[in-house]
Amino acid sequence: MSFWDKFRGKARPEARGAPERCYAMSMQSDGSAEITMYGEVVKTHPTHWWTGKLLEGDYIAQDDFLRDLENLSGARFLTIRMDSVGGDALVGMVIHNRLRELSGKGVRLTCIVDGAAMSAASMIMCACDIVKINPSSLVMVHRCWSSLWGSYNADDLREITAKHDAYDRAAVAAYQRRTKLSEEELLRMMSETTYLTGAEAVEKGFADELIQDAEPLEIAASADGRFLLAGGRRLHLAPGMIVPGMLPVAGTETQTPAQSGEEDGGNTMAKNLEELRQENPVLAAQLMAEAQAS
Repeated sequence: MSFWDKFRGKARPEARGAPERCYAMSMQSDGSAEITMYGEVVKTHPTHWWTGKLLEGDYIAQDDFLRDLENLSGARFLTIRMDSVGGDALVGMVIHNRLRELSGKGVRLTCIVDGAAMSAASMIMCACDIVKINPSSLVMVHRCWSSLWGSYNADDLREITAKHDAYDRAAVAAYQRRTKLSEEELLRMMSETTYLTGAEAVEKGFADELIQDAEPLEIAASADGRFLLAGGRRLHLAPGMIVPGMLPVAGTETQTPAQSGEEDGGNTMAKNLEELRQENPVLAAQLMAEAQAS
């Protein structure tokens, strides 16, 4: 029996099957297709660090998305319905580039921002030929960031900085193709973690058309700053993402275990003690202390 089995006093449960995916792809008889992209952009679907179960929530996994995209190869018109806080920057770039490849082959790409297009999702949005946005939707751009744990010398830190700068330049290239803004202006907006309403996104060139007759969309931030509520849907904010001050604050009663870090809903993805020490050293030390005490 492993350390974790002894600590919990029970055998570790087996991983369960995949939950229903948060996006949908459909092909119409007239040669048009639609992709619904509601959720967080990830490399692979995350699992609970202890149970091994796939985490509940809305996730757009790269491999699943690209595999399903092949099924739309005959489409002449492709519409993406977007509501995402983003996620993995590299995955956003991969999806952006694949969509641009489709556009180069003559597929007409349209993105409709139903809620939010933030971070990596804003890059995916910018791959489209036409972007339509609701007045109460949000677009957010920011600089690349990552979590660090360990010991580093000056050369190590410079290497990390160079990597982040490269990611930022790649994002600028995607934004610049659509907006025609200067590199200096885009980097300034990214450094300031800029949120744009629908009208502001059109003004800056991130979107082409404001959907004037759209249903009003209520967007609010949680009191703890960990997620947004857009049209009744919860959009989790990764650590380091800044909640815009212009948004109203929702009541704390909307918080669930998935946001509070309780056992059955936390976002920690470590599969063993060593991974947990790297990902969440405070939690690892707490669990070790409790295990030793018991």
